[in-house]
Amino acid sequence: MATVRVYIRKRAAKDGKYPISICITINRKQEYILTGQKLDSLSQWDEKAQRVKKSHPNATRLNNFLLNELAKANDKALEMETRGHISAKDVKIGLKPVDETKAYFCEVANRYLEEQKLCGNYETHKTDWGRLKRFYEFTNNGKITFPEITVDLLQRYLVLLKQAKKWSYRKNAAPKPLSERTITNHLIIIRTIYNRAITAKLASKDDYPFGAAGKVSIKFPQSSKMGLSEAEIKSLEELDLSELSAIYQDARNIWLMEFYFAGMRITDCLLLKWTDFQDGRLYYQMSKNGEHGSVKVPGKALAILKQYQKSCGNKATNPHNLVFPLLENLPSLDDRYELRRKIAYAGQRLNKAMEKIMEMIGSTKNASQHKARHSFAQRAEEKEIHPKVLQKMYRHESILTTMKYQSNFSFKKADDAIDAVLDF
Repeated sequence: MATVRVYIRKRAAKDGKYPISICITINRKQEYILTGQKLDSLSQWDEKAQRVKKSHPNATRLNNFLLNELAKANDKALEMETRGHISAKDVKIGLKPVDETKAYFCEVANRYLEEQKLCGNYETHKTDWGRLKRFYEFTNNGKITFPEITVDLLQRYLVLLKQAKKWSYRKNAAPKPLSERTITNHLIIIRTIYNRAITAKLASKDDYPFGAAGKVSIKFPQSSKMGLSEAEIKSLEELDLSELSAIYQDARNIWLMEFYFAGMRITDCLLLKWTDFQDGRLYYQMSKNGEHGSVKVPGKALAILKQYQKSCGNKATNPHNLVFPLLENLPSLDDRYELRRKIAYAGQRLNKAMEKIMEMIGSTKNASQHKARHSFAQRAEEKEIHPKVLQKMYRHESILTTMKYQSNFSFKKADDAIDAVLDF
């Protein structure tokens, strides 16, 4: 519980006066907030009563001011304690007056991007920079204060996004419009930066342009999730790629391994080590949420592993003991940012190879590495696997997350309903 009291410094400042502060104590840790008031002498302070003595010429006025500051600190501490665990520093920051005139949007945003880079979040840094870049172009390089980011400004920006085209690095590629989800993500990063500014007391909640009626409401559009059919997966398994370069075999094999292991994500697949396989099971920690788990190694996955066994234990060609070779040239796996950058680049190469492979089996479907996850979920739905089992395999914290995810692939009841209605 927070304790708030008035504190006077027992040693004079450089001007010879004694500053008065509000002292906040939580869990034996203290923070001091200067009130801006000082006494000429310690003899003017009543330590027991925690007030300025009547002998001071402005005692009444000063005491009323201090009582008001004390009340504000107590109210803020109580308000914040009701929300959960807090520290004395949290209360101090909460009492800091908002100054919206000192920070541009770009200053808070650039600090956010730098933090993502320092944390090694390559993909987040890259994608959010692309989204912020558009907003910078719209707002004089982001040199706009937070009160200037109004509902009207965001509505005009939304119109611009709906007319914008995707940036493409491919030669002669026809520019495509931004998807609804991409447009939503552009608004989300602005909201994220605004929320950080509010926390840092650089913006006021009163000016917040996001929310319900009369403000900018952010809704996630329904996205279509489509996996590969049984016939297409069999075609992938049986396709002869021996005449093509190694990247095509790696792309197909990695995709299948992701599928065989319950829709494993590409980051986890590329970081698979030979030591992760013990007694016919795979043990690994999911990179997205840090959850540990184990799954049996099916025969089909074992057949792929045998193709890569020549690298097992060879420290010269495989210093990191990885199953797949796409990260073997990295000097270390400890540099998170460089590791994520390399994984992103590898993912692009693999997805490009999968485009050609899908053409070879006569399919027009998107078979990016993430589609292996969708394909497993689709097959699980077709086979009516219980959501509780899938929750454990996907390592979801909530069964509701699993059920919502699986609902993207639940077509049987709707198909049966159409057949029943049209059966005449």
